[in-house]
Amino acid sequence: MEDRRLVRKIVSIALGLLLAAGLAYQAAGAGRYLTGRFTAKVLANRRLDAVLRSADGSYGSDFAAYIAFLRSAIPEEAQVLIPPRQGSHYDLNDSPLMQYFLFPRRIETCPSDCAEKIAEPGTYIVVQDDFPPADLVPAAKRLTLFSPGLGLYLPGK
Repeated sequence: MEDRRLVRKIVSIALGLLLAAGLAYQAAGAGRYLTGRFTAKVLANRRLDAVLRSADGSYGSDFAAYIAFLRSAIPEEAQVLIPPRQGSHYDLNDSPLMQYFLFPRRIETCPSDCAEKIAEPGTYIVVQDDFPPADLVPAAKRLTLFSPGLGLYLPGK
C-alpha cells in the first residue's frame, strides 16, 4: 500500500514538473514573439506623428497609409465629405473618428441626400466603394485613387 502511494506521489510530481516545464516553454516563446513584434512596431512607427501612430495601432498600417494620403492631399482649412455608411474597407463614415484623424479639416456627412454636398465646388470627397455615386460628381472634380475602392475627389481648379 505504501509503495503504491509513493509511486502515485512520484507520478504526480513528475507530471506537475512536466506541465510546469511546458508552461514555461510556451510563456518564453510567447514573450519572445510579442517582444519582437512590439519592438518592430515601435521601431517602424518612431518617425510617425501621434495621429498616424494612432491610426496604425488601432486599424493597421494600411489604414495609417490611407490617412497619411488624405492628410497630405487635403489642405488643413478644407471641408471634407465622408461616406454616409460603412464601406467594405474602413469605418470612414464615423464622423468623430475621421475628425480626429483629419483635424483641423471640417468633416461633413450626408445621412440621406448627398447630391447637394457632393456638388459643392470646394469640398473634398472621401471615396470608398460606391460612394460617391459617379453620376453625382461634377466633372470639374478630379479623382485620385489610393487603392481600388479608396480615393479622394479633389475640387476642380
